[in-house]
Amino acid sequence: MKLTKSAFGLLILFYLCFSSQPASAQGNLMIVGGGLESDNRDVFEEIIKLSGGPEKAVISVIPAASGVAAQTFAYFSHALIRFGVKAENIHLIPIAMEDDDSTTDINEASWYANANDLLLADKVRKSSCVWFSGGDQLRIIKTLETPDGKPSPVLEAVWEMYRQGGLVGGTSAGAAIMSNPMIGSGTSMGALQSGVQTSAPGEDFPGHRGVLITKGLGFFPHGLVDQHFHARSRTGRLVTALGFTGQLLGFGIDENTALVFYGKENKMMVAGAAGVTIFDAEKAQYSSVDSLIKVENMKVHYLENGDTFYFDTKEVVPEASKNPIRGDEYFSGPGPFPGGMFNSSHTGFYNLITRYLADNKEAEVVRSLNFIDDSTAFELTLTKQAGTKGFVSRPDKGKDRYTIVDARMDIIPVTIFIKPMK
Repeated sequence: MKLTKSAFGLLILFYLCFSSQPASAQGNLMIVGGGLESDNRDVFEEIIKLSGGPEKAVISVIPAASGVAAQTFAYFSHALIRFGVKAENIHLIPIAMEDDDSTTDINEASWYANANDLLLADKVRKSSCVWFSGGDQLRIIKTLETPDGKPSPVLEAVWEMYRQGGLVGGTSAGAAIMSNPMIGSGTSMGALQSGVQTSAPGEDFPGHRGVLITKGLGFFPHGLVDQHFHARSRTGRLVTALGFTGQLLGFGIDENTALVFYGKENKMMVAGAAGVTIFDAEKAQYSSVDSLIKVENMKVHYLENGDTFYFDTKEVVPEASKNPIRGDEYFSGPGPFPGGMFNSSHTGFYNLITRYLADNKEAEVVRSLNFIDDSTAFELTLTKQAGTKGFVSRPDKGKDRYTIVDARMDIIPVTIFIKPMK
C-alpha cells in the first residue's frame, strides 16, 4: 500500500518515472555506499575486472557531486593505479559546480556547463567505465541534465557506454543517482514523522523535515538505493520512500561496501567490508497514526561480501564458506532493552538482526525504541518467521560474516508512559 500523495506529488512522480531513459540489461553497475577506502581490494578488483582488466580498463571519472573535484579525482585515480590500472587510462571529466580550494590555477566551478562538450562526450563514450564521485547527488542532476530534464551529450554517452556492456559506478551521491526516483536527502526520524517532499530535478527543499524524493538517472532498474546505510541509521527514510514511490525493493548499502549489479545475469553480489540490507515491500502494509508513518510486514534480507541475490526469483545465495545458524547459535538470552546512554549492548539495526535475532537461540523477536519526545516513539520490531534463515562464517580473526533471509520488520508509533517506581 502506498502512502498518500498530493496531486502535485503524483505529477512529479509521473515525471520522475517516465521521463528518464530505460535501463539496459547489457552493462554492469558498481554502487558503493560511501566511504570507499583505497585498500578495499574486493571492490577495486571487481571495478577493474568489469572494466576490462588492468591492461584494458579505461575509466572516466565525473566529480560533479563533489565540492573538492580535483582532490576526489586524485584519491580515486591513485587507488586505481595501486590495483594495476594504467595512469594514462584514467580520465578526469571536468564537470563540477564548486571550486576546489586545493587548486590555485583553476576554478572548478567554471566546469558547470561542460556536460555539453562533445569532445568530453566522445571520451566518455570510448571508456569502459564511468565513475561518479560522492558529494551532493542533486549536483549530478543539475550538471548532467537540462532544466527540463533532457540528458546532456555527456550523459547520453554514459548511457551508450553502459548499453554496450560497460560499467557505471559511483559512491555515496554517485550511488544515489543510480535509482529513479532517487532519495535526495533527509533523515529516518524526519521521514517517519513528516513523510515525503517531492521536487523538480536537481532542486533542494530547505526547511522540510522529511525525505526528499526527486529524479535520479535510473541505471539500476530494480528499486530504490540508499547509502551510508547503517552508519547514518537510514532504515526509516528508505522504508518511507518505498511506501511513497510504490517501489517494491529498497537497497541500503553500507559504507566501504558495494552492490555489484550484473546486467546480463540480472543478479547482484555484495563486495566489501560490511553489507547490503534489502527491503521487500511486496506484502508490506503502510498506514499512519496521528500523521506518523506505520509500516507492517516488511520483509528484510541482509547480505555481506560474496552473497548473491537473483532478481528473477528473489533468491538469496550465501557465500560458499557460510553455514546455517539454526541449531548452532552463538548467543542466547533475551534481546537487549533498546537504547539509553548506560547501555553498552550496541542496539543498532545490524546487531539487532544478526547477533540478537538470527544468531540467538532464545530470541524470536527483538525491538528498538526510537523516541520522538518523552511520550512518543517509533518501535522497530524484527521477527523470525517460519521461512527466516541465517548463515554465518566465523573466521579466527575479524568479525563474523552474516547472511539473513526473510526476517520481518514492523515500525509502529507507540505511546510511552513514564512514572516513578514506589
